[in-house]
Amino acid sequence: MSDVLFEMADLAERTVSASITAAAQGGKLDVQVRVWSNELQGKYDDVEEKAVELIARYQPVASDLRVIKSSMKIAYDLARLGRYAYDIVVVLDLVDGGRAADRKFLEAMSERALEMMRLSFQALRTRDVQLARQLVEMDTEVDRMYRGYLKGVLSTPSLTAATAVSTALIARHLERIADHAWYIAQSVSYMVTGTYIT
Repeated sequence: MSDVLFEMADLAERTVSASITAAAQGGKLDVQVRVWSNELQGKYDDVEEKAVELIARYQPVASDLRVIKSSMKIAYDLARLGRYAYDIVVVLDLVDGGRAADRKFLEAMSERALEMMRLSFQALRTRDVQLARQLVEMDTEVDRMYRGYLKGVLSTPSLTAATAVSTALIARHLERIADHAWYIAQSVSYMVTGTYIT
């Protein structure tokens, strides 16, 4: 099950990075990102089936059961990362090819979301709870960036509708990507210690 999670983490990083690159530099990646997103969903289904099989066959308790429960949650979060990556390229396709979006703002937000993903994946691979704890402040920062952009849009009437809409939608998907990176870190903590990070 761990091997599948690690494969999913690599694929999720590739998928999100591709959608962010498309947002920053242009390009049409919706077909490829959709394929990867579907592949992540399929792998999530595999993890879920394996987890049920392990529970049914071995009746695990204590730490083994925590690992299985956490693995199922992490697989779900990884599948969601793929879906949000796909949602980003859909926005690019629907709203002016993404050309109108506030690229400077999205670049800063993308960097933080990608950094959170990479840290959560590293924490997963090493089961490092201290590393997972680093995501607390990072998640707060991404949330602050998103809310700050929304407040700014409302008070900046000179923005075009295409810029406001495309940037807000992509920023929302980036904020959700950051949230799922945080959820993975939470699951790593639970897997190792039996408690969630507060």
